[in-house]
Amino acid sequence: MDQSAMPAPSLAPGMATAAPGGGSFLSEKLPAEVLALPLFDSAGNTFTLGDYSGKYVVITNFLTSCHEICPMTTINMRDIARAVSAVGLASKVAVLELSVDGERDTAPRLAAYQALFNDRSWTMAGGSSASLSALWKYFGAPAKKEVFSAADVTTLPQDWQTGKSDTYDMMHSDVVIILGPDSTWRWLDLGSPKTTKGDIPQALKTYLTQDGQQNLAAPEEPTWSVEAVLAALTQLTMAG
Repeated sequence: MDQSAMPAPSLAPGMATAAPGGGSFLSEKLPAEVLALPLFDSAGNTFTLGDYSGKYVVITNFLTSCHEICPMTTINMRDIARAVSAVGLASKVAVLELSVDGERDTAPRLAAYQALFNDRSWTMAGGSSASLSALWKYFGAPAKKEVFSAADVTTLPQDWQTGKSDTYDMMHSDVVIILGPDSTWRWLDLGSPKTTKGDIPQALKTYLTQDGQQNLAAPEEPTWSVEAVLAALTQLTMAG
C-alpha cells in the first residue's frame, strides 16, 4: 500500500520556520510521558527517548514488512549514521529508526532486517503497539492498520524472512525528525526518502511491489534526503 497517501503531519501556524537545507526548524519540548515511553532495540535492550538526553537524535519511522518505502528509508538512515561517524559526531548524535508495527517488529525481526544491510552503525528499534501508537501520534504521524483483502494477498511478494504472505500493512506518513540534547523537537521533514544510489539489499528489492520499485527509481515529491538531515544537524550543532 502507498504510505504517501496518508495525511502529512501538521504543525500550528508560527511553530515552524523553513530550514535552508530543507525541512523546518521548530522548538517544542517533548512531554514527559512521551520521553518515558518504553522502547527496545534490535538486541532486546530497553530504553526511552529520555535516555538520549544530552544528544541530538535523528528519528524516522518504518516497518520491516513494508513493500513501498521503508527499505529506502533504512538506506538513508544508514548513510546518515555513516556520515555522522565520518565527521566525528557519533558521540553527540544518535540515529534511530523506529518501527510503527508493534505486532510484527520484535527485536529478533529487527535484528534480521538490519543484518540484510550488513551494517549496525545506527539503531533499529520497536516497542509495544501502545507505546508506538502514542509516540507517533505525538509526532503527527500515527499509523493505521489496514488488513489486506484476499485478492491483495495474492498479488504481493512473499515476506523476505518468513516466505509467507503478509496479511496487513501499517499506513503512515513518512517523516524524519531531529531532537535536541535538551529533549526538544528541533527539526522536521517529510515525504518519501530519496536515496543517493538506491542500493537496497536484493532480498528487499524483490520484496517491493511495482509502486515500491517506482519509489526506488524516482520517488514522488515531497521527498526527504540524507543531505537535508545533515544540513539541519550542521546548523543545529553549530548553534549549540
